[in-house]
Amino acid sequence: MAELKKQHFGNIKGTFGNAVFRQRNGKNIIAQKPVNYTPPNTDEYFMRINKFRIAAKISSVIYSDLHLREIWSYVIPKNSNINVYNHLISVIYPFINGDSVNNNLKIVPDSEVGVRLSSADVEQDKLIINLLPLTESSFIDTNVEKNARISSLIFFSNPVNSDLPFYDVVNVSSNMLNIDLTHALTFETVLSTNNQNRFNSYQNKKIFSSLLTYDERNVLVNHSSTFYSELS
Repeated sequence: MAELKKQHFGNIKGTFGNAVFRQRNGKNIIAQKPVNYTPPNTDEYFMRINKFRIAAKISSVIYSDLHLREIWSYVIPKNSNINVYNHLISVIYPFINGDSVNNNLKIVPDSEVGVRLSSADVEQDKLIINLLPLTESSFIDTNVEKNARISSLIFFSNPVNSDLPFYDVVNVSSNMLNIDLTHALTFETVLSTNNQNRFNSYQNKKIFSSLLTYDERNVLVNHSSTFYSELS
């Protein structure tokens, strides 16, 4: 790609031979016209395309959660040209297996904050996640971190009806609780009617969650690493 420093020709747009002229920030940009490309008709190619689509879908769902997006923004170098969404795709792509996801998928970067999952279940219209007592070894500073909630990504696959998409992805968030290091914590998420229908429409449900901590003003402070469960 070339750039015209001096505007001898005025504003140029369009193509001429193999050259493509564009305008960017008041400058004329010249690029080579792309050659025609025919994608290969191979199983490997379509597998890569499918993996990318799933990775893009999961990335989009994570990106839609304001606080998950904020957490991921911290790990991208400030001088990097990559944005959070594209970074997420590069992180998630290796965890896609065919039409499913690896159990080690990360919805947040790894963290020293540790939690221990007791159970994750759906009861009527609620997703209920029980954590064992956090204890001092969770590395949660209760002088600063006062409240917590759980953000979860649910990956649905193997639909009961062949007319449905083979997979679906949603992000849900629990209620906010006061942090207690000595007792078990139960987080509840009220499921929308659409999400209840998803639970009824797919046989396989994988849930990837993170505990997010907040200060007394409910400003995000920290997060746990991703923890995983399967839902019946």
